[in-house]
Amino acid sequence: MQAIHIERTGPPEVLVERQVPAPEPEPDEVRIAVRAAGVNFADLLQRLGLYGGAPKRPYIPGFEVAGEVEAVGGAVEHFAIGDRVVALTRFGGYAQQVCAAQGNALALPPEIGFEEAAALPVNYLTAWICMITMGNLQAGERILIHAAAGGVGTAAVQLARNIGAECFATAGSDEKVEFVDALGADHPINYNTHDFVEEIRRIAGKRPIDLILDGVGGQTMRRSYDLLAPLGRLVSFGLSEAVAGPARNLPRAFLAWWRTPRFNPIDMIGRNTGVFGFHLAHLHGKHRVVAEAFAEIVRRAQTGELKPIIARTFPMSADGAAAAHRYLHERRNIGKVLLVESRP
Repeated sequence: MQAIHIERTGPPEVLVERQVPAPEPEPDEVRIAVRAAGVNFADLLQRLGLYGGAPKRPYIPGFEVAGEVEAVGGAVEHFAIGDRVVALTRFGGYAQQVCAAQGNALALPPEIGFEEAAALPVNYLTAWICMITMGNLQAGERILIHAAAGGVGTAAVQLARNIGAECFATAGSDEKVEFVDALGADHPINYNTHDFVEEIRRIAGKRPIDLILDGVGGQTMRRSYDLLAPLGRLVSFGLSEAVAGPARNLPRAFLAWWRTPRFNPIDMIGRNTGVFGFHLAHLHGKHRVVAEAFAEIVRRAQTGELKPIIARTFPMSADGAAAAHRYLHERRNIGKVLLVESRP
């Protein structure tokens, strides 16, 4: 099979395509013929050598796929060859075929296409667990979503609308602000033309926010924290400020890390606030939490309550993956970026 590998760190063009044997499923795994695979910011960090927990190079990146089951392990009970599925993978998604544990796969209803399905797992699970499981967002509360036009951001805006929360959302251009507004954000803010802290306080007061969803880190997180109301929660799930462009910039990464606040429990007691950290790949022992959330996300996508926003698709090739990575580096996406099978 053809698969895209990270063999060394560097700009997007270091991604290479190699012919490798198709993986054989373990007893509890299914092998999936990949029709579409998600591209995530974490993939960019891996390529830059800034992602903790990545396998030893060379390896195939990719955390989520949709496609058809083409082989099953001996202990698999819930899937058969030919079934349409969406799955979380532990790397390996940038390939024509990948194996996934049957517990990390869900059958696809006919209403959901492969591309739409591949846009669901990472972004919607991140938004769901940060907002609902950890953040306990309630109707009538106020949420601040940073990078609201991205994959996680567009998922989070939809969930906030479904819950009935008042949504403040930041984005980096007027086009993105208009899109987030149309998606359902109550107060979209262009952070390049407005000071988001001043704008939120102008609208809602000094400490108005009940939940903050932050994948940016650095000064954005530091300034956002001061907006939390009593009993407010901040959930951090990334550090995108560490990446300024397609090449690795260690001083920039260190500066982003250094600017990200360290929280003092005594200070949090005085403020009545809480801070959570979230990493989808590190939810060891919480399979039931993930599985239940995943099933509910797919159900809501089937009914139309949630609709994945696909920014652009690229061919499942080294050139296509490099172009997809560069597109994300340039912050051009509104919604999800995908790799799709190359058709003759």
